[in-house]
Amino acid sequence: MSKPVFLMIEATPNPNEMEALQAYQSKTPAIAKKYGAAPVATYDVDSALNGDKKPGVFAVLSFPNREAIDGLFSDPDYLAIIALRDLGFKDVRFYVVNERI
Repeated sequence: MSKPVFLMIEATPNPNEMEALQAYQSKTPAIAKKYGAAPVATYDVDSALNGDKKPGVFAVLSFPNREAIDGLFSDPDYLAIIALRDLGFKDVRFYVVNERI
């Protein structure tokens, strides 16, 4: 059995576009679930220890494999809400990570 692959999301909401953020966040769970996504944790970021820039939130999702993450990011339903994502966040970064043996 293969180990899960994790999608880590570092994001800073755009306070001027809360409607877009809420619309994006209301649609992404159902799309991600099609690819076997399981939420692991969501954290509010308190402070950054190396510089002034810090994200507002850090989230971790588990996927069964890398192909599932690729499927999510190429899904037509996800592609249709990227404009909402780009409005709703001042900054968002995605990281694909594997558990070390």
